[in-house]
Amino acid sequence: MNYIISMKKVSITTYLFLCLFISKTCGQTSLSFSKSEIKAYNHILSLRFDDADHLLDENSAGSLYLTNLRESMALLFSEDQSLFTSYKHKFENRYEGIEDVEEESPYKLFYLAELKLQSAFVNLKLGNEWDAAWQFRKAYKLIEENTKAYPDFLPNYKSLGMLHIILGSVPAKYQWILHLLGMEGTVEDGIDEIDKLTKSENIFQEEAAAIRCLLKSYLLNDTQEAIQEFEQIYRKASDNMLFGYLYMSLLMKNSEGEKALNIYVQLENLKDGYFDLNLLNYTAGELYLQKGDYSNAEEKFKLFISQNIGHNLLKDAWYKLFLTYWLSDQTNKAQEAFSSAKNNGSTDAEADKHAAKNLQKNSYPNIEIMKLRLATDGGFYARAESILNSDIEISSDKEKCELDYRKARLYHKTNQLSKAKKYYKNTIELAKNEHWYFAPNSCLQLGYIYLEEGLDQMSKSYFEKVLKYNDYEYETSLTNKANAALAELN
Repeated sequence: MNYIISMKKVSITTYLFLCLFISKTCGQTSLSFSKSEIKAYNHILSLRFDDADHLLDENSAGSLYLTNLRESMALLFSEDQSLFTSYKHKFENRYEGIEDVEEESPYKLFYLAELKLQSAFVNLKLGNEWDAAWQFRKAYKLIEENTKAYPDFLPNYKSLGMLHIILGSVPAKYQWILHLLGMEGTVEDGIDEIDKLTKSENIFQEEAAAIRCLLKSYLLNDTQEAIQEFEQIYRKASDNMLFGYLYMSLLMKNSEGEKALNIYVQLENLKDGYFDLNLLNYTAGELYLQKGDYSNAEEKFKLFISQNIGHNLLKDAWYKLFLTYWLSDQTNKAQEAFSSAKNNGSTDAEADKHAAKNLQKNSYPNIEIMKLRLATDGGFYARAESILNSDIEISSDKEKCELDYRKARLYHKTNQLSKAKKYYKNTIELAKNEHWYFAPNSCLQLGYIYLEEGLDQMSKSYFEKVLKYNDYEYETSLTNKANAALAELN
């Protein structure tokens, strides 16, 4: 069960990668997309689901795939359990419909593998871990078989590449289970396979390039380069709400909060005819909270909570609503939101786990350190510097350690690297053996700094130190990044 949970910790963007990007090649066989199916695919990828429906033919293998893709995406975003029973029944009919096609074509197993992947991630998102694991294994076997039979069929490497990346991201202590199930793969292999598409002239090269951008940012820490590349993709498809959301996420990860908010305003103008992507409200709430715009943050978090019908990010949304009140001196409302955060949501997502740990404490967070953290995370550096220059009262060893860590993060993001290195090392020393994420992430960031400076051995030593920590928040994410960095160095 633990290895399945580890797979579940893969960010939602990974769920999207596997389910969303498919070949738009046409004219090769009757199983490839028709012109109307290409249009439907573009609508689905843009989250204009209703516009896609009338373009699909229930007797076509391509349309069966796209219909399942549309419903899988809706379930992944909404987590609507009431739709799941119908989805399972229709899934079996669609799968059998494609399976019964007699024509020999690489598209057949490709579609079947993709349907299994879609089902795996829907089940994983809705908490059906064992069903997800077996669907995942079946998808792996199907795409492996198709790749052996048709090694020159490029779409295979989109699916296989992402599968290998996910398998390679499972912690080492669970890899034996994957081997027992006949599944193996490394992050490095997966990236190479995705690169085959990115460097090709295949018609869905742009989609492969989008995947590569997201991998660069979330796995390889090349976020600046990823943003530059993704900006070009988004410019060509500014009416694509999904690409806009992913672009926002990249900008936010790179502490470009103001620019991310500008994209959010653009996406707000796309609401008519699009799927109601509630995640936008949550993301906008985070950005406004980082900026210190507490009234807008309150509005967006309340909207997300009121429209949420799933369980992921709900606890964190309530906790961040608490922060909007606590940081704006609305003590009574803060207490109510804190209580609601304790009593609502789950702890499956990393953000919810982090919120749950904070909710277990008997005291509220240090206001100034929290404001410093949020402003730094959002790239609102003038605000962060102002907070840092104010009087910050420290009441515990953990707060002392965290303050040095927050200083390191601010200096790192503003390219004051000598100061950043000093405070990262201070953080590691102050944390000692405590199960705080400050020390392992300080090691990771020092590894990145020394890598940029060309000090490969020093860099490697710090990446290896990350792997020596255990039982802390964000462990899976930081471990994956350290392993990916070490794979690149080796």
